[in-house]
Amino acid sequence: MRCYISNPFRTLVGVLALATLTAANPVGHDVGSCQYTTVTTTATLAPTASASTTLSLATASPGTPVSPKVLIIANTFEFGYLEEYNFTTAYTGDLFEEVFACTADGTVCKLACGQELVGASQITSLLLIPGLDLRKTYIIITGTGGVNPKYGTAGGAAISTFGIQWEWGNMFLGTDLPANFSGQYFSSYAQDSPSKYPSTVGTEVYKLNEALVDRFYKVGSKAKYEDVSEASQKLRATYVYEAAKKAPFLARCDTVSSQIYWHGNVAGENVEYYSSVITSGKARPCNTNQDDQGRLVALFLGAVHKKIDFGRVSMIKAFSNFDRPPPQLTAYQSRFYVGEGATEPGLRNSWKTIVRVVDDVLDNWATIFEAGIKPNTYMGDLKERLGGTSDFGTTAGAAPGSVQGA
Repeated sequence: MRCYISNPFRTLVGVLALATLTAANPVGHDVGSCQYTTVTTTATLAPTASASTTLSLATASPGTPVSPKVLIIANTFEFGYLEEYNFTTAYTGDLFEEVFACTADGTVCKLACGQELVGASQITSLLLIPGLDLRKTYIIITGTGGVNPKYGTAGGAAISTFGIQWEWGNMFLGTDLPANFSGQYFSSYAQDSPSKYPSTVGTEVYKLNEALVDRFYKVGSKAKYEDVSEASQKLRATYVYEAAKKAPFLARCDTVSSQIYWHGNVAGENVEYYSSVITSGKARPCNTNQDDQGRLVALFLGAVHKKIDFGRVSMIKAFSNFDRPPPQLTAYQSRFYVGEGATEPGLRNSWKTIVRVVDDVLDNWATIFEAGIKPNTYMGDLKERLGGTSDFGTTAGAAPGSVQGA
C-alpha cells in the first residue's frame, strides 16, 4: 500500500513529528511496508470580504483627473486583507488591463498588480493613463515574501532601503558546477573572484529615500502586531537566531527578488553574500520575493521621465515564511511541509503598519509631505541616472579577469 503525508500548509501540525520520522528516513524512502510520498496541496486564501474588495466599481470617464496622495501596489489577494479604505472608482486607459481604483475623493488608490516581472509592464501602462498625476504621490510597494531568520520572523514585516535583483549572474548545474563553488550562482563577468565588484547593467540595485524610510519605520513600528499560530511559535523557537525567535515585529532590512524561488541555507547564504558584494556591504537582505524588482524597474523609469518622484517610493512587505529551515528540518521539508503558514497574520500585520504610514501622510500633508522629504543619502540606481554619486556601488567596468574586462 502507499501512504501519503498531506501538506500542513497553514497549521504546521505534525512538523516536529515529521522531523523525527525523517531524520532516519529521508522523504520518498520506505517506512516499514509503506512508501510515503508528498502530496502538494494548494492553499486558497479566502479572507473575509472587506471594503477594499468592492466587487462593483464605478468607472471614471477616460481622462478624468486624479492625483492621489498615496498609491498602494500589491497582488489582488493581498488587498483582501485591507479593510480601512473603500475604493469606489476605477480608472483605465489604453494598454492598461489591471485594477487601478481610488477612494471617492481620490486621496488613496490601489493597483492590483501581477506577480514577478510582469509588474513592470503593468506599472508602465499605469503611468500612461490620461489624467493620472503621480508626481507628488507616495507609492507603497507591499505584499508577502520569505524572511531571513537573522533579521526577522515569520508573521512580521519589513521596511526596506535597498531593492536587489539576485538572478543577474552565471549559473552551473549538477556535475558542471566547479568543485570549489559553494553555490550555483555567481556574479556576471566576475570569474576572477566572487568577492570583487562585478560588471553591472544598472537594474541590480535600487536604493530608496533613506530619510523617508526613517520616518515610515518610526511611525509604522508603533503598530501592534498579532502573533502567529501556536504551532508556528513552537517552530520559530527552534531557530538559532534571536530575531527568528521573536513575536512578529517590523524589521528594518532589505528586499531581494528573483524569478527563481529559492529556499534553504545554501541558497540563503549565497543571496546574502551577493547582496553584500553588490551593495558594498550596505544591505541587510531579509525579504525574499519574486515581485519587487519588476515593480522598481518600472517606477524608476517613471522617475527618470518625471512621471513620479522616486523619493516618495517605499517598500513595506509581510513575512509569510522563513527562507531557510530550522535545524531539525531539511530545506525540502521546510519548503513543502511547513510552507508559507504565516501569510495571513503577516499580511494583517503589514497592513497595520501601512495604515499608520498612510495616516501620517494624510495628517501631515500640508506641513511635511506635500513638499516631500529630502533624501539624506544617495538615492537611485547603480548608474546614477537620477543624479548624485552612489554610496553603495560603482559604475566602473567589469572586474579584472572577466570576459568583458580582459
